Amino acid sequence: MAEGFGEFRQKITFRTPASRRRYSTLLVPLIFISVFWLNGCAGNGKGLDENGNPIGNDGGLPVAFDPTYTNIQQNVFSAICIECHVGATAPQGLMLDSDHAYDNLVNVHSNEEPNLFRIAPGDPDNSYIIHKLEGGPNIVGGQMPLNRPPLSQETINAIRVWIAQGAPRN
Repeated sequence: MAEGFGEFRQKITFRTPASRRRYSTLLVPLIFISVFWLNGCAGNGKGLDENGNPIGNDGGLPVAFDPTYTNIQQNVFSAICIECHVGATAPQGLMLDSDHAYDNLVNVHSNEEPNLFRIAPGDPDNSYIIHKLEGGPNIVGGQMPLNRPPLSQETINAIRVWIAQGAPRN
């Protein structure tokens, strides 16, 4: 059963000035911390978008790594895609090794969907690579990576952000 305020007050009655100092030494920092914990300390809102997300190059998307071409090449193309997309027999002629990937992707029309660029700088929604990575009923062939688990949404988001930034070669 919950105690009434009077019963609680009686339990913390101070018998001597020394006990009062001891309790105030403990209570003041506790009250201070509690006020910030209950109210939150979010700052003045500068640097946040209308949804409260940090303003930056990621557009508020959760990303797996810094969205740069170098990181995408290292963490996606070289780590996953070159299992199939390497050498003269690469599907659709799309070699994704570090020597060829950028030139084979950016501003290059898709063989499967010629009305779309593989990567259209500044336009991730109309970049065929995003369609292939996210899957769906409107893609030709299978979702990439083929016959493997799909990339995490955070990894796809990193690619989206890089494309939205203009797909710089860096």
